[in-house]
Amino acid sequence: MSRFQVVEDHRDAFGVKRLCRVLEVSRSGFYRWLAAAPARERTLSPLSLGS
Repeated sequence: MSRFQVVEDHRDAFGVKRLCRVLEVSRSGFYRWLAAAPARERTLSPLSLGS
């Protein structure tokens, strides 16, 4: 599990700013990772494996 995933999972309880500071990741990096989520899901989907 990536640190960005931890931020996403717990951001409602603790806030992005605090989690990013504790986990030593940038907020801009987190939001960039979040924006790229649809592309990651397409890449990892079973249909893209050519089964």
